[in-house]
Amino acid sequence: MKALFTAFILAAVLCACAQPMERVATPEPMTAKPVDSHTSRDSLDWAGVYEGVLPGADPAGTVTRLTLNRDGTYERVTLPVGRQEAARTVRGSFAWQSSGNAIRLDEPGGGQQFAVGEGRLLLLHPEGGPAGTPVPGAVLALVSQAATAEGFAQTLERYRWSLESATDGQNRVIEALSPRKDHPVVFEFSGTRLGIQGPCNRMMGSYRISAAKQLTVSGMASTNMACAPELMLADAALSGILAKPLQVEMDSDPAVRLRLVSASRETLTFTGRATPEALYGPGSIVFLEVAARHVACADPPPPNTSCLQVRERRFDTQGLSVGEPGAWRTLHENIEGFTHREGESNVLRVKRFNRPAASPGASSTLYVLDLIVETRIVTP
Repeated sequence: MKALFTAFILAAVLCACAQPMERVATPEPMTAKPVDSHTSRDSLDWAGVYEGVLPGADPAGTVTRLTLNRDGTYERVTLPVGRQEAARTVRGSFAWQSSGNAIRLDEPGGGQQFAVGEGRLLLLHPEGGPAGTPVPGAVLALVSQAATAEGFAQTLERYRWSLESATDGQNRVIEALSPRKDHPVVFEFSGTRLGIQGPCNRMMGSYRISAAKQLTVSGMASTNMACAPELMLADAALSGILAKPLQVEMDSDPAVRLRLVSASRETLTFTGRATPEALYGPGSIVFLEVAARHVACADPPPPNTSCLQVRERRFDTQGLSVGEPGAWRTLHENIEGFTHREGESNVLRVKRFNRPAASPGASSTLYVLDLIVETRIVTP
């Protein structure tokens, strides 16, 4: 605040000097300098994410993450220090005070007021107390935008994102992208790559997240399967939305959710499920050939009555099959992300994870589909 008070004193001095002055050495009047009327709103890069601990009902305080957006909206996430409970998220709009140096949150934000400084927000006393003065030690510090973007990317990689809803700029459902249990839309982020299981085809591309939390997808490629017309239209609708820059929003109250919002307010909302890598560490890559038909399980784990029949395959770095396939065996575990169709043989690249058994006698091996390498129809 000291810097702000200095600015006010300087402005007062300049105002006092603004009257025309006569000089003995020259007949021309001296031109007055303009008053410096800069405010936090006009002169600071205030938009961003601020974090800190603020006073609250709990004596230890409340961890607070406040995001201020250029359009005058905010998101505030709060969690009492040391509490094992879900974070609370509120969203709304804020208004600048007439001075241009402080803001006030709307009713959902409880009318909280903050003085806006260089890289920080100072919580102000509400009306009724020493109104407009800072609460001692109640400071939210600006989080580095680069760190925020990096943090978003790390969080994206920890989850498989299933499409929950899709709406247009008028908050109407985009019918083509209405989620279907038999054709889910799933996003997976890995490094700089984005993999998408679309309504019909699988899509791949590169992505990046800017410091302003904007997602850009490029170099998109797609498989070329023929599907029902409505699924093909859904693929096209999804590709059209991904062709635009999308703002990334995320929260975890009560479930982990991701929202991708276009400039025209088209919104894709996803629910996140932690990846096996996040839960169990790195997995190993194996290739499994899946026979065209199920077989009876040797020791069926309820409620399964039939199992996949698989054998291991090997491929070189050029993708060519090498060596002899392994022996056929019954696979009691499911392969996550893979749906077997009777009469269809597949070669799969899968990730194999070791995990604690969920119950005595249960398998400690988890298989997750990584890529369908080959598919062929086998006639009876």
